[in-house]
Amino acid sequence: MKSVASQLQVGLSGLLISVFLILFAVNDHVTFALANALQWQEISRKAEYIRSILLHSLKQGHIPESPCLDAQGSGFYCQWEWQQEGVRQVYLSPSLEEMAIALPDMAGDGSLELKLHHPKGGELRVVTFVHTLPKGKLLLAVAQSDAVQKNPLRKWRFYHLFLTFFIILIFIALVYWYVQLQFDVFGRLQREVKQWQIRHGVRMLPNAPEEVKPLLQILEQQRAMEERSLHRLRRTLGQIGHTLKIPITVLFHLAEAPEMQQLPKLRAVLTEQTHFLESVLERHLRRASLAGPNPNGEFFRLEQEMATLVRALDMLYYDKGLEISVRVAKNLCCPGNREDFLELFGNLADNACKWAKSRIIISAGNETGFWLTLEDDGPGVAEEQLAILRQWRGKRFDENRPGQGLGLVIAHDIVAFYEGELTLARSTELGGFMVSIRLPHKEECLLPGD
Repeated sequence: MKSVASQLQVGLSGLLISVFLILFAVNDHVTFALANALQWQEISRKAEYIRSILLHSLKQGHIPESPCLDAQGSGFYCQWEWQQEGVRQVYLSPSLEEMAIALPDMAGDGSLELKLHHPKGGELRVVTFVHTLPKGKLLLAVAQSDAVQKNPLRKWRFYHLFLTFFIILIFIALVYWYVQLQFDVFGRLQREVKQWQIRHGVRMLPNAPEEVKPLLQILEQQRAMEERSLHRLRRTLGQIGHTLKIPITVLFHLAEAPEMQQLPKLRAVLTEQTHFLESVLERHLRRASLAGPNPNGEFFRLEQEMATLVRALDMLYYDKGLEISVRVAKNLCCPGNREDFLELFGNLADNACKWAKSRIIISAGNETGFWLTLEDDGPGVAEEQLAILRQWRGKRFDENRPGQGLGLVIAHDIVAFYEGELTLARSTELGGFMVSIRLPHKEECLLPGD
């Protein structure tokens, strides 16, 4: 589904285009109608002026020679007749070029507006007058081609259309800019929430917009409920685990009892099954206590936690003098529950310290999703043994030195719970064992600095 901002931008742009096109059509129609009315008005004014000159001259008893009839190129066509005692005298303006206008018959005096076909194409808009005098009858026709009005209007229409299109583009750009500007507040809010939850462990921002505060309050309540449920679950699981560890310890002591020395087969079976029960219990308790893949948008800074983890490992394995290199960006964050991932990193790092000779490298990034690799310079694992480890059954190849067994199984369960991928291989840089973790790319895991 498209974002609300993009839908709003497209919708408003379409609305703007529709409004401007309607306005263009209405304005174009009104402009042409007004131009037509003005042309008729101009023709009528011209005809009335010529009629007054003709009537004045005819009443004086002579045929007029009006300069307006001889103004070639004026755009007007003029024709008049003088009918006296059955004789018709027709006078044409030079612009008619000896082509008389076919006028309709009129029974009495008056005026008439009509449109006639122009011999050169188009139409003529004609205003006619009929006036009867004592000595004869005057018929006057003044016309003008519609091209006089249409040609400039066609040019105006082109410029008007271009101007409308240009204004539409400007308004669409303004709409996109303004909508994006208004919706940027949600992007800023998202980034602020992410930083706020990392630094303070809460989701509600004191400066959140009023429109989104109810939603944030609902999310905060839901988050608090989930955290309480998770806390109760972990506490219950801890109590169950503590309760079951007592009888398991009793079974271990029972297997070491002097009476069991006389029953070696029974002692071996009891010891093996008790170890199996302990490992299964530990694994499922850890799996059940996982918080899950980022249910509330939780993040934590990886660099800080890695620094703490390295200090703890240095103290724990100080006798080995390990060199632990951490290649993690300063502001890289890990998307998930902090306790889950500390459990994951702790298992893998502890396993590496047990097998490493002198060096361990921890690398992490988020180019295409969060990833982390942990390498050591220990003996590594042969390819056929890697195939067994990849079955995730807790197989150990050295019972005297725990590692690369149950710890990897727990790590695999955590990564799988977060819909990620855990791979085992040989380190190309150090030559020992390498574990790689990759989580789905759901959102940005690199925060701006403080």
